[in-house]
Amino acid sequence: MPSICLNGITKRFGNVTALDTVSFTIDGPGCVGILGPNGAGKTTMLKILTNIVKPSKGVATLDGITVSEYPERALARVGALVEQPEFYPYLTAREILSFVIKIKMVKEEKEEIKRVSELTSIEGYLDRKAGEFSRGMKQRLGLAVALVGDPDIIILDEPTFGLDPSGMKRIRDIIKEINARKNKIIILSTHLIYEAQEVCDRIIIVNNGKIGYDLNNDFAHHLKIELELPGKNLDFPKEMVSQWKAEGNLIYVQKVDGTRNSEIIEHCRKNGLEVKWVTPYNDIESTYVSLTK
Repeated sequence: MPSICLNGITKRFGNVTALDTVSFTIDGPGCVGILGPNGAGKTTMLKILTNIVKPSKGVATLDGITVSEYPERALARVGALVEQPEFYPYLTAREILSFVIKIKMVKEEKEEIKRVSELTSIEGYLDRKAGEFSRGMKQRLGLAVALVGDPDIIILDEPTFGLDPSGMKRIRDIIKEINARKNKIIILSTHLIYEAQEVCDRIIIVNNGKIGYDLNNDFAHHLKIELELPGKNLDFPKEMVSQWKAEGNLIYVQKVDGTRNSEIIEHCRKNGLEVKWVTPYNDIESTYVSLTK
């Protein structure tokens, strides 16, 4: 199974710290969203993972291989679209894909061009020159390039940036289609909250070069509880709730796997608090606003 690990990654550009001691691990398939405002450090993180820049401190590994020390081995099964794709304007999409296929030493060139072009819906544009492409078509061609060789790890840096709503939806649908197979790691950098919520299994919020949030994007594990009265001095055992916060008579909790809603309600009642209602809740938007305001 593919894996990614960032351990204590710091990156400085002169006096500017783009990333500050960032650490996280991705073990196994799924789509992980790197969410944050412009300038948060998202692209720098992906450039370190793809060896475009090297960290000032810390170690990044792909499948246990240190990227900065052994880039050819570490990136052998990686496809990436970092920042906005640009291509030689005089080459056709077919020629660009053919070039990448040869570099990656993928066999059956015609079949591979057919596979990635159909997946990204550019099969009707293969013999048009890249200089004639709209921004949306360049994004889709860039995604097709990233998918050459059917990589185990796919790294996408704001792939819907600058697209119209139809183009954005098409890119999201492609990512969801790939993720549905659950055999790859997809890292999706975005500054759009709804995009991360729609596409990703896990969301990491980055701001000012630091991780402020890292949780599964799972409505079933997040509850919003309304009490008759404010929950003063309330606490939850760690085997029941991993994180929680109170705002007046509202409580937001993230359940531990296996915890039933009835157990949460009973715990509140044992502490003298009457529960009015419980509903699934995803706190990503309010968390994002509080971290980045």
